[in-house]
Amino acid sequence: MSLDTSLEPQEQAWNDRPLLRRLYLEWYRTLADRLSPVAGRSIEVGSGIGKLRLVTGGRVVLTDVERTRWIDEQVDALHLPYEDGSLANIVMVDVFHHLADPGRFLDEATRSLAPGGRLLMVEPYCSPVSTFLYTRFHHERTDLSADEFAVDQVSASAPMESNQAIPTLAFYKHRRETLGRWASLSLVEEERFAFVLYPLSGGFSRRPLVPAWLYTPLRGVERLLTPLAPALAFRCLVVLQRTLSVSS
Repeated sequence: MSLDTSLEPQEQAWNDRPLLRRLYLEWYRTLADRLSPVAGRSIEVGSGIGKLRLVTGGRVVLTDVERTRWIDEQVDALHLPYEDGSLANIVMVDVFHHLADPGRFLDEATRSLAPGGRLLMVEPYCSPVSTFLYTRFHHERTDLSADEFAVDQVSASAPMESNQAIPTLAFYKHRRETLGRWASLSLVEEERFAFVLYPLSGGFSRRPLVPAWLYTPLRGVERLLTPLAPALAFRCLVVLQRTLSVSS
């Protein structure tokens, strides 16, 4: 099955679920507000159904590993076709945990980002609560015992395969090791969030459990729960910045 065909249910879910749309548009705005202003192209890898464009317009080039109806360019995240130091931003939403070789991608991101350029991502986060629910009710694999930088042969042959635990392992549980290995990338911001609204929205794969009009009151509940983020979060924001010295 082509990627274009595989993504059709996501397009349908986006059109049918106003609560899901509102959540993702909020996340897209969060990413757009943090884009680096340095010179260079900004790209999104793994653009899927291309809804980042609703927030960024033409500022970010949408790409994916296969040609689909929603993207601007076909790009393999593990072999970025860009010159060294030429990119201002690389944006990812629910993509890092799908990569067959996350380490190679970080090598490529480090190489292609300009000094001061940023790698920005929103990814699943495995808290005690979300891990319990992910492993029982979500179709994607969640394996916290995995080696986050081992090559995943399953994901290599099927772009929609994944391990949702990879971002948590790379940027939380083993953060020091990750930042030591890619010393030219510095962590400028991280946040764990999405305690109530996201699981109740049903995501792209399940029916919503609450009506869209509850967004505002439930958003207030989420703010109150912020101190409990390590225990409750379903999502994380990670922003990495290329150090100013290319030779570092």
